Amino acid sequence: MSTKPTMSPYARHILICNGRYCDPAGKAEALYRKLPALLGEMGNYDNPCRVKRGLTPCLGVCGGGPLMVVYPEGVWYHHIDDALLKRIVEEHLIDGQPVEEAIFHRLG
Repeated sequence: MSTKPTMSPYARHILICNGRYCDPAGKAEALYRKLPALLGEMGNYDNPCRVKRGLTPCLGVCGGGPLMVVYPEGVWYHHIDDALLKRIVEEHLIDGQPVEEAIFHRLG
């Protein structure tokens, strides 16, 4: 068996859906590309409070997108645009207060 990979520590993981039904206008990838600048130090690989980010072709909702989910909280956001993405980073990821009016689901 080959050597197991290693993972640097992180605090949160966000996924943005770029599936064709969720994101027919193709906005998700542009939002994803803006995240490093918005996250700043929180996006650094060696930061134990790092926020990992990823694109996924399906979150299983297929509407209201672009969608984004923040784990481990399991907070699901809908209709993400530039302004909302900035608010989510500042209010939820930095200040710990989810953007309530943009949430459509919570895990659990």
